Amino acid sequence: MSFYLFSFYVCRLFFYAYFKLDFKGIENIPKAGEGIVLISNHQSYLDPVMMGLNVKGRKLYFMAKEELFKVPILSPIIKKLGAFPVQRGKRDPKVIEKAVNIVKSGEIMAMFPEGRRSKNGKLMRPKTGAVQIAIESGARILPCAICYKGKHPRSKVFVEYGKPIDLNEIVKGKLTSNDIKALSEKCWDMVSEIYKKQQGELS
Repeated sequence: MSFYLFSFYVCRLFFYAYFKLDFKGIENIPKAGEGIVLISNHQSYLDPVMMGLNVKGRKLYFMAKEELFKVPILSPIIKKLGAFPVQRGKRDPKVIEKAVNIVKSGEIMAMFPEGRRSKNGKLMRPKTGAVQIAIESGARILPCAICYKGKHPRSKVFVEYGKPIDLNEIVKGKLTSNDIKALSEKCWDMVSEIYKKQQGELS
C-alpha cells in the first residue's frame, strides 16, 4: 500500500469520526484516467483533505507555498501526498508546465484559485492559473465548494462537487488575457453558486 493510500484511509476514518460530513455530487468526479483540474474555495488547512476525502482510487496533486518545503519533517510528507512548491505572487512557467503535465498524464490537479485562505468565510476573486492549466492540457474543470459550520467535534461540513466544465465548448480561437480572466470568473461563479447554497443549508 502506498503512503498516499494509507493516508487516505486514515484521514477518512478520522474525519468521518470527528465531523458530520455531507458530500454531494460525488458522481461528478471523473473516473480514473481522465486528467482534470479540480478547483475549490479555501478557508482552512483542512481543505486539501476535504477535497480528496471521497475521491477514491485517485491521487490529488497540489501546489503548496514554498516555505512548507523548508520544514524538515513536513517536507517529505507533503511531497509523498502529491504537493509541489510554488512561490506566492510569482508566475513561474515551470510550475504551470508541471501542473499541465500532471493533468495530461490523467491525474487530478487540485487548486485553490483564491491563492490563499479566506479568513472571514467570504469568497475572494480567483486567479487565472487553473483555467490556463485546463486550456493548455485540454482538460475539464471540476468546481467544488467546502463550507464549515465549525471545527469542533461533530460540527457540520459540506463538500459538494459541481458538474465538470468543458472549456473546449466555450473557447473559440486564440485567447487574450482578458478572455482567460473572464473564463476564470465564469468557472468561479459555479463554485460561488454551490457555496451560497451550502451556506443556506447551514443557516
